[in-house]
Amino acid sequence: MTNKHKNRLFADATNFIFDTVKQCKIKTIIILTVTIIALITGIIVGVRVQNNYNTINNFGVVDISENGVVASTFFTRLLSIMVVFLILLASSFNNYTFVIGIIFLGYRAYLLGLNICIMVVVYGFSGIVVSIIVAFPCQLIILAILGLFFILMSKTFCDYRAFGGCKIPKQKTKVVLASLSLLLLVCLIETILLALFSAKVILVI
Repeated sequence: MTNKHKNRLFADATNFIFDTVKQCKIKTIIILTVTIIALITGIIVGVRVQNNYNTINNFGVVDISENGVVASTFFTRLLSIMVVFLILLASSFNNYTFVIGIIFLGYRAYLLGLNICIMVVVYGFSGIVVSIIVAFPCQLIILAILGLFFILMSKTFCDYRAFGGCKIPKQKTKVVLASLSLLLLVCLIETILLALFSAKVILVI
């Protein structure tokens, strides 16, 4: 595959994403609003419950520096992502089930805010470093990929019901495979970075 062909494919994919987001402005705004509110709520709750968290035997704490923990951490997070991915795929079928997907995205954003806040409060400087450099950026990217995937699949299903045609099933397959590949890549990068920092993380997501 030549560089010119790769550039054209990338341009086509980018245009498809931007066009879809523009056509689904209301859904995009709703998803953004819900996830932002949920993220902030998770941070607020994390601040309030951090004292209680210290008294429940460090539930959910994983020490990446321990032998065999890296692989289990990767697969645990990947499994969590895949569950949400499948729920979003099923929820994107029509406008009635779309609400279910929004709720799950909001819940994941809430857990992200809760996770980051507790890590910062419990582990201090090391928690800040791991959260800002690794956990928060990677999980935020994953959340963005899931949200974008949800919007793209919702629009694709709408087009399929309205127009049909042979391109729609191919389009769905491309969106699913591309999203899965990106999620897998980000999850792998996050796990590798956590291992490099020999970090302790709180797996609430």
